[in-house]
Amino acid sequence: MDKKIEKLLIKKAKKLSKWYEGVFVNPIFWEVNGKPYYMAGFTVGNNPKATAYLTTIGEEVKEEAYSAQSSLSLMADTSNNIFSIGGDHLKIDTAYYTGPLAISVNSTENSVAEGHKAFQKLWGVQQKFNQLVNEYQSFYDNLLLRERLTQSDIDYTIETANWVNLYQYETLSILLTQNSVLRSYSGHLETTKEWKSLSKDQRTFVTKVTDNRTKMEEGLRNLALIEVDNPEKMVELNLEKAKNNLKSGIEKQKEHIRYPV
Repeated sequence: MDKKIEKLLIKKAKKLSKWYEGVFVNPIFWEVNGKPYYMAGFTVGNNPKATAYLTTIGEEVKEEAYSAQSSLSLMADTSNNIFSIGGDHLKIDTAYYTGPLAISVNSTENSVAEGHKAFQKLWGVQQKFNQLVNEYQSFYDNLLLRERLTQSDIDYTIETANWVNLYQYETLSILLTQNSVLRSYSGHLETTKEWKSLSKDQRTFVTKVTDNRTKMEEGLRNLALIEVDNPEKMVELNLEKAKNNLKSGIEKQKEHIRYPV
């Protein structure tokens, strides 16, 4: 963001802030009637308390600002969610999967072989998840450079958020439905001579990834996805559900708009 624009917007926002609040301005703008509108936020600690929608051209108009709010808030909330969940997944070292999978499975027990396949599936989902988040980060970096938000940016962000939920669903489903065979697999790995060659973190990951079923079941419930047998239909249905949920949530945020009112 141009320094002069940033200075102007911060100055405007500070006039609307309370003495104990922090102020920030999102560098991305939404254009309404040829005017760029930016979202300013007011925080206490790290918690957002209110927003304002400001323009660098003339005076703010309530109808224009509220139109901009729908797009700017939706983009901010959805992208933050992608980075929050995606960031947690990116922290998982790839060696936590590749290390154990490099150990040959020499067992006649079906449960061990099935557990090995399930762990491979988890690794496959993790790779798709990593690619999704990295691609979105690249997209977002480019958006920050051009600054102007478009409807196609919002559509892509909602689609990405939907895939974030679907990959979480796929991961949790594997961990829950294949829990016992994954335990058999990790138990077998512990008997191999290569086990001690793994790092402590690798060994901990492969043995503990199946722990806390209650938390995983809760996570699956909280996703509240529409479940159908047809994968393509499931993507489509949940994308539409996500759009409706986001619009509803953004509408509720209007009561926290500080300016213009």
